[in-house]
Amino acid sequence: MAISMRPQQVRRYGDIARLLTKHGRGASAGYVRDRWNDEPLDLMTPEAEEQMAADARELATDLERLGPTFVKLGQLLSTRADLLPAPYIEALSRLQERCDQVPFEAVATVVQEEFGLPIDRAFAVFDPVPLAAASLGQVHRARLHDGRDVAVKVQRPDVVSGIAEDLETIAEIAGLADRHTETGKRLGFCAMVDEFRRSMLAELDY
Repeated sequence: MAISMRPQQVRRYGDIARLLTKHGRGASAGYVRDRWNDEPLDLMTPEAEEQMAADARELATDLERLGPTFVKLGQLLSTRADLLPAPYIEALSRLQERCDQVPFEAVATVVQEEFGLPIDRAFAVFDPVPLAAASLGQVHRARLHDGRDVAVKVQRPDVVSGIAEDLETIAEIAGLADRHTETGKRLGFCAMVDEFRRSMLAELDY
């Protein structure tokens, strides 16, 4: 797979490279390597454990800053207690719960694009405050014109195109790692990314 040179892709390569450089070393990375290689795990000092917890919180923040694709990646990693140490599971688990709300004006635009009608014509009542907000969308209470109460799941604006580009970038980097690094050859990052891609696309299919 060739590396794309589109400006948005080049920027994303830089984002991912900085993420890997920042978090791909130190005690936590060593822990992960040992888990994969079935090596005995060293006991950590209290200071090292405290540093690992701080690193884990920073990783969660960095993934959140990179947007929905990486929030979903963090959510997936938060379920891998077989791979990551407890401080990382705890820090990444917050990505399962906390997501910023999409402004109502953007929600109304998405509804109009999907239904071909302004939101006040598509629904008799539409609560501007979401019941829940997640990385890919949010849910609102609404009432149809025939009186039925419904829950409306609205995707975040432009989330599909953004995630598609991110997945393409991640797949290209995984391919390079599989071809040119011993870790990639042993673990097979492309297969992991392909599974992640299928999961993401299924979630996007509203």
